[in-house]
Amino acid sequence: MIVCQAEDRLRIITQHDHACFAADLLSLWRIDGWPDHPRRREILFAAREHDNGWREADSAPFHSPETGRPHDFMTLDLAERQRIWRRGPARYVEKEPWATALILRHAQHLHRDHRQDPAWIELFGEWDEMLAAVIDGLPEEESAAASDDLDSDYHWVDLSDALSLAICAGWHRPVIYEGMRGDPEDGVLRLDPFPLAGQTTFEISCRYIPDRRYRSDSDLAVELATARWEKMKVQVQEVPSPWGE
Repeated sequence: MIVCQAEDRLRIITQHDHACFAADLLSLWRIDGWPDHPRRREILFAAREHDNGWREADSAPFHSPETGRPHDFMTLDLAERQRIWRRGPARYVEKEPWATALILRHAQHLHRDHRQDPAWIELFGEWDEMLAAVIDGLPEEESAAASDDLDSDYHWVDLSDALSLAICAGWHRPVIYEGMRGDPEDGVLRLDPFPLAGQTTFEISCRYIPDRRYRSDSDLAVELATARWEKMKVQVQEVPSPWGE
């Protein structure tokens, strides 16, 4: 889950809903040759499913006994995070091999600082083997170009993930990504250069729960189960001209 302070409450957004916003935003992109990209469908699938391993954890969330707060995607303990990141990349390996390769690249990129960490070496080995098997299973002409294509295609997944996370996590600092700047505020994301056909409003599913100390996982689960689902509106706009035009 993504847990964000919202005045005297906590706003809860599942990783799935965060990823849906990433894919919805990317689906309306109109620059950099994206509308005609030959693997657009697979990349959008990967953007929507890049955090799919969190489904089970988000449906039965954990609390921290030390703080009493819900665990989010950054504070969950190591063993559970590794279970999540084993599960996610493997879910679509048969039906969506190229999207699986992009999800694997996401897992590797997200945890890149741990590649030499003894606690992560086994999992990195599994990811490397799975990625090699996916690429080997592609048609010969696709497999030959897979290395270059994988990195260039992953750019789209990583970009949309970063912009969505900035909004869902309530960041108030710019996101700078390979020539794209995103300025997130409450309910607004300003982009430069502006990639959409026009100003667009998106909706992200979320829940609000009291900001209190939770006694157990079941205490947290009951609070979430009774919380009303709401829609957080996000308006994506151009960065205003410095001359007011």
